[in-house]
Amino acid sequence: MGDRAAFSALVREHQRSVFFLALRLSRGDEQLARDVAQKTFLQAWARRASFRGESSYKTWLLRITSNLCSNELRRAWRQRELVPQAPDGAPAELGRTDPTSDADLDEQARRQALRDAVHALPDRQRRVAILRLYEDLAFGEIADVLGITANNAKVSFHHAVKKLRAALEPTVEAP
Repeated sequence: MGDRAAFSALVREHQRSVFFLALRLSRGDEQLARDVAQKTFLQAWARRASFRGESSYKTWLLRITSNLCSNELRRAWRQRELVPQAPDGAPAELGRTDPTSDADLDEQARRQALRDAVHALPDRQRRVAILRLYEDLAFGEIADVLGITANNAKVSFHHAVKKLRAALEPTVEAP
C-alpha cells in the first residue's frame, strides 16, 4: 500500500464511509466530520506500514475514524464547545427533496426521531448501532473497529436496539 496510486484508490473507495461515520459519530457536526475524515486518511498514509492485514482496509480506516472522533469530541467537551445536533447526513445527490406532503413530513419526523434516539444512546451502544445500521458491518468487524470482542458488540447492539425501540415506540403508528 506504499504506492500513492493505490492509496488514492483506497481513499476514493472509502472516503464516503469514513466521512459519514465521522458525521454520525460527531452528532452531525459537518466541519468536524470533514476534519476527521481528512485526518483519518493522513494518519492512514503516515501509518500505512503498520497495517497488518488482520482486518480489511475499510475496518482499519473506520477504527482510525472512530478513535479520532472520540478524541475530537473529548477535546470539544473539555473546551465546552457546543456540538450541533445531527442533520440527516444523507448526501444531496441521493435525491433529497423538500417535504411537500404529509407523508414526507411524517418520514422526516421519523428519521429525526431515530437520529435523536441513536444520539441519546450511551457511547459504546451508539457506536455499535451506527456501525451496524449505517455501515452494515458484521459484529466481528465492529469488534475490530472498536477494539472490543464480537460478543461485546452483539450485547451492546442488543441493548441499543431495546433502547431504540423504547424511545421510538411513541412515534411508531399502529397499522
